[in-house]
Amino acid sequence: MKRCDVGGQAVIEGVMMRGTKGLATAVRTLKGNIEIKVEKISAITKKYPILNIPFLRGFFVLFDSLKLGINSLNYSASFFEEEDDEPSKFELWITGKLGEKVNSIIMGLTLIFSFFISILLFIVLPTSIASIFKETGISYIELNFIEAIIRIIILIGYMFIISKLNDIYRVLQYHGAEHKTIFCYEAMEELTVENVKKHPRLHPRCGTNFLFLVMFVSIVVFSFTGWGSFVERLILRIILIPVVTGFTYEIIKWLGKNNNSLSKIIAWPGMQLQLLTTKEPDDKQIEVAIAALKAAEGIEDMKKSIGELINLGTNILKDNNVDTARLDAELLLGKVLDKERIYLITHREESVIVSNEKEYLKLIDKRKDKMPVKYILNECEFMGLNLYIEEGVLIPRGDTEILVEEVLNNINEDEEKEICDLCCGSGAIGISLAYFRSKINVDLIDYYEIPEKVTLINIERFNLKDRTSFIRSNLLEEVILQEKQYDILVSNPPYIEEDEIEELMDDVKKYEPRTALSGGKDGLYFYREIVAKSSKILKKDGILAFEIGYNQGKSVKMIMEQFNFKEVKVIKDLAGLDRVVIGKLNN
Repeated sequence: MKRCDVGGQAVIEGVMMRGTKGLATAVRTLKGNIEIKVEKISAITKKYPILNIPFLRGFFVLFDSLKLGINSLNYSASFFEEEDDEPSKFELWITGKLGEKVNSIIMGLTLIFSFFISILLFIVLPTSIASIFKETGISYIELNFIEAIIRIIILIGYMFIISKLNDIYRVLQYHGAEHKTIFCYEAMEELTVENVKKHPRLHPRCGTNFLFLVMFVSIVVFSFTGWGSFVERLILRIILIPVVTGFTYEIIKWLGKNNNSLSKIIAWPGMQLQLLTTKEPDDKQIEVAIAALKAAEGIEDMKKSIGELINLGTNILKDNNVDTARLDAELLLGKVLDKERIYLITHREESVIVSNEKEYLKLIDKRKDKMPVKYILNECEFMGLNLYIEEGVLIPRGDTEILVEEVLNNINEDEEKEICDLCCGSGAIGISLAYFRSKINVDLIDYYEIPEKVTLINIERFNLKDRTSFIRSNLLEEVILQEKQYDILVSNPPYIEEDEIEELMDDVKKYEPRTALSGGKDGLYFYREIVAKSSKILKKDGILAFEIGYNQGKSVKMIMEQFNFKEVKVIKDLAGLDRVVIGKLNN
């Protein structure tokens, strides 16, 4: 059975929907969440059956809709009132006089004023202009036609002007969201953002169609009234408003239930006018429209269990060639629910609220696009420490732990030393050294803002502010100027050859900072720069330790020996590949 009883309108940053369960107004607040108000209402023609007279009921339905629309507008506007605005003396006075009735009275006056302006703009003005053509001797039918054309021109001009206002443009986007959502619902499709986006924003049962059809119906109705004096015409047009709106209402209802050639022809002009009164919405606006329609129709989102969500996320990631699909799905759901993996595994039947499900699926979408899961989690384990990370710093790898362990081997438990972690990124190396050796001081150096931010967060996280500090510097320039001296200089500089970066996995080349990857044409640029200047900041027999690429051991060792380093050795990782080069400055 086709659904065609849902209607609505756009409000300020929201949508009002009228459905079988009531009238629902959903608003996107300044904080970004969706607030929904649902009212149980009955159509005026059901409250008062005597008003349900075909070809007249449309007039009563129109005023009932106007009243409900203004109520919804007032509700949506209440979320955007300035908190600091104090009521004026007039507002205080009128509230004191009228009490709780003040809003109803103001709404009634607004309706009367709106009706008066509509009469002036769409009846008095067109009739006055059309009267000028009477002197040409044309028939009264032609005069009525000219009057309707003038009315249409005024309507189109008015809509065109207001559609250019920024605030109105957003309302028109919500109007588009309302139409697309209703179309999706009428098509019996699941109400999701992706499904709604596929549907058109021009709808035959729109109020814009109603206004446009009123113009044409008035030509027919007014043609039977002749062309008397201006006052006679004005009175007749006001008196016949119920008839005109009543006939138009029946046509709109018929259009909503039919999709034949005749209905399409009748609806076409008004739907073209909707190009002015609706605009393409964004995803967040569609979410608001969906929330309003679901509330109006009493549709409850089915809650999924932890197990179902893990399976759903796993399948999405597998379909997008993510090797660690299940692990990532579990980690991402754990982040949303703030639970450990073991909890998820042992509570698979537990239901997850809809808002958490939506947040989880947004994270799955990020991982589906190959964003590293550690960036999404903002956390990475390194040397047993849970470090904070984000895009803009290199993700610490297990291979780098070999560098940290080799440096720790050169620092006794109770030894006091000055350490420099150059190109620190997240601060993983320097913070780990300070964490495991309680007597050392560490300066962490990087050139960019995000490494500074992330490093300072990690210093705070592990309570190391008294023994570690961040220095913004282009390599060693700043510490050379300050004439600082260190016992150990440790660094994991960019060392990938420029031509090889495009061959890296999407996780790396799309998301990790190029500045932390590229070591120049041969990958050795930063080793040469650091080694050349290291003698200016290293103490006697000071140690220089690097992480290197798997094929760079011999080259980096040679560079260090050229600059007077002794006892230079290459350390291999667990896979048997070159990973660390370490040596002492020969003073």
